[in-house]
Amino acid sequence: MSSYVYMKILESQPKRYDVGIALLSFGKSERIKRRIVNENVREGDRVLEIGVGTGTMALLAAERGARVVGFDVSPSMLRVAREKIAAGAHADRIELFELGVSGMEQFPDGSFDVVMSTLVFSELSSDERAYALSHAYRVLTCEGRLALADEVRPKNGIKRIVHASLRFPLAVLTFALTQTSTRSVEGLEEAVAGAGFRVLSAQRSVMEAFLYVVAVKECA
Repeated sequence: MSSYVYMKILESQPKRYDVGIALLSFGKSERIKRRIVNENVREGDRVLEIGVGTGTMALLAAERGARVVGFDVSPSMLRVAREKIAAGAHADRIELFELGVSGMEQFPDGSFDVVMSTLVFSELSSDERAYALSHAYRVLTCEGRLALADEVRPKNGIKRIVHASLRFPLAVLTFALTQTSTRSVEGLEEAVAGAGFRVLSAQRSVMEAFLYVVAVKECA
């Protein structure tokens, strides 16, 4: 399924998205968003979020004193994000755009300290991932950080079978609830390194099905 079709399906129930993704990720989605922000975002940072969704991670970063630019291809998801942001105390620190990754060219070189994303790269084609990573590298300052988390395929055969058996009923329930699903992305760590980043860490979950990558843009 293409990312375009996926997002059109996703738009049907955006207010249920957070609940559905929490189910499908075995509760990791919320925890990893907090971890990404806590470990990589500091007060005063300029942050770009690829695929801002319903705004959860953007809000967490703004609460830490960062200024956040987020974009998403789905107008329905952005409406939910704007509602959440307007109800909080940090609306002046967050700016949202309706864009796909192809729109990243509008952001100036070296304009962000952190680029972050969760459960987005698995919904892009390999060309789209390469494009997004190349622009993430371009828009980061020297020593700026990239922090990504996404669903991946377990390397261990037994874990792959166990994870699939556990995931299937949750995927059915999640789709019934939200008309949403996710799929594993292949070679995410390698793609990050191939874009010029130095990978600082690449940590898999216990079942090896969720990967958290942190990388840095080094300048000569």
